[in-house]
Amino acid sequence: MTKNYDISFKIPDDLLQFLNNETYSLLIKGEPGAGKTALCLTILKALNIKNNFFYISTRVSPNKLFYYFKWINKYLKIKYTNNHNKSSKNVNSLEPFFEDARLDEPESLFERITNQLMDVRSPLIIVDSWDGIASFMDRESRLNNERVLQTWLERAGGRLILVNEGNELTTLDYLVDGIVILKKNQFNHINVREMNLTKLGGIDIKKNSFVYTLNNGIFKTYEPIFHYDDILNQILNSPTNKLFIQNKIIKIDSGHLSLNTDLNGGFTKKSIVLLEYDPNLEMRYIILFLFNFITNCISNSHMLLLDTKIAKDIPFLLNLIRFNAVDSNDYDKFVKLIDLNLETNIENLNDNLTTDLLINPISTEIKNIKTNSMIFSILNFDRYKNIDVYKLINALKEKLDLSFLLLQTGIRSELSPGLFDYKLTIKNFNDVICIHLTYPYLRLYGLEVVNIEKSNFSIRLDPLI
Repeated sequence: MTKNYDISFKIPDDLLQFLNNETYSLLIKGEPGAGKTALCLTILKALNIKNNFFYISTRVSPNKLFYYFKWINKYLKIKYTNNHNKSSKNVNSLEPFFEDARLDEPESLFERITNQLMDVRSPLIIVDSWDGIASFMDRESRLNNERVLQTWLERAGGRLILVNEGNELTTLDYLVDGIVILKKNQFNHINVREMNLTKLGGIDIKKNSFVYTLNNGIFKTYEPIFHYDDILNQILNSPTNKLFIQNKIIKIDSGHLSLNTDLNGGFTKKSIVLLEYDPNLEMRYIILFLFNFITNCISNSHMLLLDTKIAKDIPFLLNLIRFNAVDSNDYDKFVKLIDLNLETNIENLNDNLTTDLLINPISTEIKNIKTNSMIFSILNFDRYKNIDVYKLINALKEKLDLSFLLLQTGIRSELSPGLFDYKLTIKNFNDVICIHLTYPYLRLYGLEVVNIEKSNFSIRLDPLI
């Protein structure tokens, strides 16, 4: 990781390795609105390129690019000029330059591209989009020009990124060194964006499909969930590493700024949150979503009642919290494990008695707590088939400030979302932990664990836009 690593920007490691080659040609394909331009601009940031590049726009003006992607103007600190005759005084470098080529003839524009390759050493040239040039050529002229471009590219040691509208197969697919395809898929009836790495010359592609988002005009992909185990293991085995958290309670902090924003500041006090999760997701990945909430709770001296059944499934994460994220003394003081009579054969008990079996241990623990802090709970809701849900919810609202009920998808499908103040569904989509806020606000988020330098890590939740 670089010192100034920005966790808002992320492209797959295999693609980044390809982009760091001395010379290559990359084709980025996708339907309109797929995020091709956002990816091109994000590549500049990912490679830390601020000069020696030439961005040719055949679809929108550079001024509009700066308007739509305000972060790129701030990153490059340049002002757009409409001077088509601009040239570099130093043949070994090229100042950052955005070319408005919407009205240019293909021949003159193609000539300027080849001139840049002849005059400048190792430039990065981005053509957005190549269709805007090639559509004015016949098939033979287009093929010849593409071959000439590839030849000059190799001689200049340059790097070329071409954008194409649509996913149709063309002659260019056979000539370029790498191909990236951007498309949309469906998850829980919501459009989700996916990147496919079709080929990357010289790179052994370990994973060819990634979920990505365009939140805030920034192209960012998500790592597969098994990658997070390596990060968390590294953190746990390195005593100097700490979790990067924000110790601020807004309403009741969810632990994620993007979710807090959609919830108008966080969860409402005295509310019940139903967390419904896929049976194919291990509990540690479910609790990753609550990791920031738990650490914030401890750091702000609030009590947490944690179901022993859940605790038995996540010893690794609890050790990570206790020894790396918070003070261990605070952990022992503010985290209380409660046994909710899980070994009792509750199917033979009536509803009222079953509810009392769940509430009594909570009531007993609360009596032993001598603090004015808020009290939260994370409870397993899977096994309580005969429970009087209304009585349980009312009791939790009366005794606690916020409760999370974890329920496996399909176990109690008869429950109405309206029984709860919030309902979130946690699923695995293309190896990404996706959080679907299904009630009261419809939004889909992607969760990621990110290493920041060597001393911090962060667990983030961002909207999938």
